Amino acid sequence: MKRNLLLILFVLLMVPTMQAQFAKPLKSRMMTDSRNNLPLSLGITGSYGWNDMMYSAVKTAKAVGYHGPTGGIAIEYNAFKTFSVGFDASFAMRGFRKETTTRFLTDYTHSTSAHVNYEMSLKAVEARLPLTLYLGSSDSWKPYVYIAPRVSLWLGDSIRWERTYDNNSYAPLVYKAALSKDNIAPYDISAVAGIGLCHRALIGHTQLYVKFDLSYGISVLSNFSESEVQAYNAAHSEAGETEPNPFVFHGWGDIQHEELGWRRLQNVEARLTVLIPLKKHLKDACAFDQGMKKK
Repeated sequence: MKRNLLLILFVLLMVPTMQAQFAKPLKSRMMTDSRNNLPLSLGITGSYGWNDMMYSAVKTAKAVGYHGPTGGIAIEYNAFKTFSVGFDASFAMRGFRKETTTRFLTDYTHSTSAHVNYEMSLKAVEARLPLTLYLGSSDSWKPYVYIAPRVSLWLGDSIRWERTYDNNSYAPLVYKAALSKDNIAPYDISAVAGIGLCHRALIGHTQLYVKFDLSYGISVLSNFSESEVQAYNAAHSEAGETEPNPFVFHGWGDIQHEELGWRRLQNVEARLTVLIPLKKHLKDACAFDQGMKKK
């Protein structure tokens, strides 16, 4: 009897310990609570896009497309809230490729075709200022829309203009030039708009905002250089005394017979951004008690 009472007493004493061992562990408030996040987040951003140039005076050119990446750093104030303001600084690869085919008579009975291939490669340092509106009330997934002014400072690269003919009926023409202030404006200003989805993820004790979006951007100003405009104006002046430099204007034909118009960059991009919210130091009850004791 005494042995049974001791056994029952032992089981009663072990029950709370076993319950504590098999109970689901409590999650740290630091892992699930974002109240200690500052409204500022830092991270990295990168994209891959399709680029092209639009010419007002060229209607028949086929856009072959120029693909290039961007990569840099990102800052966002009030990320994942209803409205945020961001800043991106990136290195970017831009450019375009176009081609045209024109058929013409070589005599009264024969004809041939001229093929023009034009490629411009651009390297740039870019800055964007995304203004983002987050939608929905979910704590983990939020769609968003944004608009952003973008400034691109061209660092140079190259231009290649080539004209060939069917059956080698005429000798080909090839122009090659380094990209400079003679053949493009030194900077570009574009307007960008996009839609995307943001996910608040948790890796260990680190909270992340992972954003993916698709955007379209277009230049708001023509990027013909001052030298190209001056060469065009000289070729079309009434006096016509100034002979234009054919290596300044890399257009689609003869500068003396071709309209200059305007040229603007456009691009479609898929972008991935990863942000980490900055933390503020929390003073818990223990820290408060220690401060009171010191007083």
